[in-house]
Amino acid sequence: MDADTTSGANRSCWFDAAPPDHPPLAGHVECDVCVIGGGISGLATAYRLAADGRDVVLIDDGRIGSGETGRTTAHLASALDDRFHELERVHGGEGARIAYESHAAAIDWIEGVTDDEGIDCAFARVDGFLFVPPGEPLDVLADELSAAQRAGLIGAELLDAVPGLPFDSGPCLRFPDQAQFHPLRFLVGLAAAAIRKGVRIHGHTHAASVVGGKRPTVTTANGHVVRAAAVVVATNVPINDRVVLHTKLEPYRTYVITAPVPRGTVPPALYWDSGDPYHYLRVVAGEGDDLLIVGGEDHRTGQANDMDKRFAHLEAWTRERFPSFGEARYRWSGQVLEPVDFMPYSGRNPGNRDIYVHTGDSGQGMTNAVAGAINFAALLFEQKAHFAELLDPARKPKAGTS
Repeated sequence: MDADTTSGANRSCWFDAAPPDHPPLAGHVECDVCVIGGGISGLATAYRLAADGRDVVLIDDGRIGSGETGRTTAHLASALDDRFHELERVHGGEGARIAYESHAAAIDWIEGVTDDEGIDCAFARVDGFLFVPPGEPLDVLADELSAAQRAGLIGAELLDAVPGLPFDSGPCLRFPDQAQFHPLRFLVGLAAAAIRKGVRIHGHTHAASVVGGKRPTVTTANGHVVRAAAVVVATNVPINDRVVLHTKLEPYRTYVITAPVPRGTVPPALYWDSGDPYHYLRVVAGEGDDLLIVGGEDHRTGQANDMDKRFAHLEAWTRERFPSFGEARYRWSGQVLEPVDFMPYSGRNPGNRDIYVHTGDSGQGMTNAVAGAINFAALLFEQKAHFAELLDPARKPKAGTS
């Protein structure tokens, strides 16, 4: 493991965009907001706050993107993998609608920043397709279609099969206006844009403690202190609260393999099945062949020690459906934190008005992270925070979810 990959030993396919090195913090500093974490959550937050005139310092214990952002498959989806009919059951129709709006707003924000800042990250709008594994009931599709449309995904529709795939998927749902991008190229561009707006980024700077109060402080492993009016902890696993939030999260490992396929074999789109564990895939255009990225075989962290078997199952599943799947080029795993009621915890840390936290992204870290950044900015500026109640870290688990 190195500073490029602080969340695992295997490198993902995204590290062709080598994140730049930022100097470590060399002394005590003061600022309006200290952001801990240089993934998409932390950088999106820093960029938004700096764009609105705040003095921001961001620290990370490696390079930007060296954690879970560099281990994603970079689906930008407003179709939710926890399913809208489940969200309705737990959070009601209004909660499901706000959840959809939060992810749709995140995709729009990424697209807008990409255009405004001229970030070359292969952002593209694509369709998303949900299909059912062979032999399993199709009821889930009808239930999900109705719930998705009630939540606001009006263009969702039922099709006889996913178009253009080399296997028969059977009936599926099509969700328009999803998207995909290259996450580390986006992060590199976002970091450069944040610096232009005044953000001070320090890599190789480990936050050892976060202390709340009238003016919160972050103390680094080297003894340097950042004093700020507010602190945002965007570290995937919270480092400031060892009990309250951790008891509402379940950690999982997910596995990913990639290999070349002949150009055009797989149409650009996001694909998911409804299995348990489920599979998810997308394609990246290459100069010669395309690169097919396939994930799945999730399990609770600590309840399995069979990584090679997981990769073998994933490869077998893929080759059965995509016979042209070439020799695997990359294999990696990622950490997924599942909240007990499907929604991330993003907002003021319980008991600390000036400390904010983002965690529990489930399987949709890219959009949940950006929705969290939108939420932080509204809370910090005392504006109406449309997502605040649904994402509130202090919320109690709903009945039937724990």
